Amino acid sequence: MTAILETTVLKGAHVIDPANGIDRITDIMIHDGRIAAVGDALDAENASIIDLKGKYVTPGWIDMHVHAYGTLGFADPDTVGVYHGVTSFVEAGGPGIGTLDEFFALMTDLETDLYVGPFIRPLGLLGLNFIEGDVRTLGDVPITRWVDTAKQHKDRIRYIKCNAMGDYGPGTLNVTKGLAQILGVPLYMHIGEFQLQTPDPVLAYEAFRIAEKGDMITHIYHGNLGQIIDENGKIMPVVKDALERGVIFDLGFGGYNFSWDVAEKAFAQGIVPHTISSDLQQFNVVRPAKSLANVLSIMMHLGMPLKQIIEAVTINSAKAISLTDRAGDLSVGKPADVTVFEIEEGQFELSDCFTQTRTANKRFVPKMTFKNGKRFDVDMDLGQNEANWFLQIAEDHIPEAGAALSDRQRAFLGSLGGALSNVDWELSSAERLDIPKALELQALFHRVREENDLPLREALRAVYDSFVDSKFTMQIGLFLMRIERPLALSRMAEMAGKRPHMAA
Repeated sequence: MTAILETTVLKGAHVIDPANGIDRITDIMIHDGRIAAVGDALDAENASIIDLKGKYVTPGWIDMHVHAYGTLGFADPDTVGVYHGVTSFVEAGGPGIGTLDEFFALMTDLETDLYVGPFIRPLGLLGLNFIEGDVRTLGDVPITRWVDTAKQHKDRIRYIKCNAMGDYGPGTLNVTKGLAQILGVPLYMHIGEFQLQTPDPVLAYEAFRIAEKGDMITHIYHGNLGQIIDENGKIMPVVKDALERGVIFDLGFGGYNFSWDVAEKAFAQGIVPHTISSDLQQFNVVRPAKSLANVLSIMMHLGMPLKQIIEAVTINSAKAISLTDRAGDLSVGKPADVTVFEIEEGQFELSDCFTQTRTANKRFVPKMTFKNGKRFDVDMDLGQNEANWFLQIAEDHIPEAGAALSDRQRAFLGSLGGALSNVDWELSSAERLDIPKALELQALFHRVREENDLPLREALRAVYDSFVDSKFTMQIGLFLMRIERPLALSRMAEMAGKRPHMAA
């Protein structure tokens, strides 16, 4: 990261700002973290000049579907944010109403603007080793708590998410739609059945019927059950009807949700995503999704024009999630959120989620990001570092961060360990996701925290920093289930009883 001077001029780049009709070589002036001017031959006394000849400059990219928190999240979400050319992103369903307080307590110190689209299940998304199905796993829908939370955090909640998959039936989609209407936010629905391949009805099509203007459907090019094309490769009528009503189609690449075959057939028939998102999550950051830039390269190879691609990750996304007051364009006075990239020529293999590949001759290569005027040099490798996406419990040592715990945090760990000694759980509870056990551990954690009068963030960090070397954040009940019970009790006792012996 490199701090810039008070005034910076980005010189000679090809600026594409669809919202303002700019598509030419020109300059951009940034002053005090905001866009000061866009025009030719800009200069200012004592300004820092950055020569960007041969590069493209656009409004900061918005990724409206990532997993920064929870069972699918990263240790350092900024690695797939400002260090990937993205200035704003949305956590797509990691927390639900039962864990939003944990999310807001933890996700406060990122450089990238992080918003949230909570999931209808109170715990939020549960991970890839959970099979969506039994409607009882969705738990309760506490309307009063939802309304109060949405009012308190209205600046960060952008939509409500549900999955059109499993044997839940369309009622769950209607319940989520009703909640979205109560809260005054869009409905955001996952389609594509990649777990149970024989549900009836196919909920993807129910999602298209339920969605109204401004609601969003993601994974439109998936290759699983409930595709947007029929067996003859033709667009399903229900998809066309939704498009005509003003439903927003989001790409949502992910790890299971993009098929070259479906994309090519649908694109040829005019079904083009209004917004492009990556659905980055842990393992798919290695392949096939890799980054939002990689997903944009795939869309470019599919035939989407450059200007339309930029529109999809800037002003279209800003409009879809109501961020036009702060993001999506380079208007004077707006926060200086800027993405700088190159279009590299060569031979590049681009894979879908089903091992099918295409060879492209161009790709997006982000170079730098400006967030509120602060410069970040892009490093695509940071996101793919194993420590960033693979959570491992430190079984044979106390993590370095444990040395910095306060006396109050240590006392809390002692109390928590004592309370946990009265509860039984096994690692298999995490592997098969025993939801009642996760809720029991979560409730116990919060009860002990309140008894110790410890701020939520400090209590959560006390547990994480005692067991993991990297700063992963996960629903606390699910996290505790991932720790072997004897290790959890002995480690908490050690943390509470004395300053730990740090591993070499």
